[in-house]
Amino acid sequence: MQFGPWDVQIVSGGTFRLDGGAMFGTVPKVVWQKLYPADEDNQILMATNCLLIRGEVDGKRHVILVDNGNGDKESDDFMARFKFEGRGILDANLARQDVKPEDITLCILTHLHFDHAGGSTRLDGTGRAVPSFPNARYVVQARDLADAKRPHLRVKASYLSWNWEALEAAGLLDTVEGSAELLPGISVRPAPGHIAGLQNIVVQGGGRKLVYLADLIPTARHIQPAWCMGYDLDVITCVAEREKVLAEVAGTPTLCVFEHDPEIPCGTVSRDAKGKYAVVPVPL
Repeated sequence: MQFGPWDVQIVSGGTFRLDGGAMFGTVPKVVWQKLYPADEDNQILMATNCLLIRGEVDGKRHVILVDNGNGDKESDDFMARFKFEGRGILDANLARQDVKPEDITLCILTHLHFDHAGGSTRLDGTGRAVPSFPNARYVVQARDLADAKRPHLRVKASYLSWNWEALEAAGLLDTVEGSAELLPGISVRPAPGHIAGLQNIVVQGGGRKLVYLADLIPTARHIQPAWCMGYDLDVITCVAEREKVLAEVAGTPTLCVFEHDPEIPCGTVSRDAKGKYAVVPVPL
């Protein structure tokens, strides 16, 4: 879909599974499982819906990737625990769009948790982590990078240092503080709650607008503001941020991308007279 000069598509970095109870926090299983059935291990299917954004601005061609999934570096045991779809998924799906890793010019990371930034690096022939996209700048919130280096015990397992240390060593990792326009029509803005340094991505142009919600609202099944995850560090802030973004997009043609939803990756949001939100799927 076109947003001014930007062609935007969803590309999959592969599926995996997480515990359904953890994904829905205090929402009872008898309620959430009607919308999101779990398997025999109480795990639900999760997508890694990344954004591929391509366009030319001021005579320069840009190929932008927003988040990059779990990557391929983890052990077989790690992959089996989370039931990863497999290795090489993102590269294969980029290739279907005639995009090679070296074509990427900018990687925007919503945050540095392994299921969002794991594909930022890959292992070379010696087993050393190196940048997956050697010609790209990588951008993350400064707060998130600081927290990744000194993580709270609750999220320590999600911050794996080999997903960003090689980027720093190569001089490819940039940080921003707060809201920033990275390119005309492409901006980032803080979305705290899940973690303090989470950022959402906004794409605008040609009368259209898209918000990439990341873990603020991870799936369309989490569209009710109070349906937060057990993984969210600050639930009160998370609910407030959700209410803010939902007030912005509900009843408008703004497209919302749900990064972890395997069935409804994108849609518009409506709200009924009782205040209940719903998502209308839209292909992207």
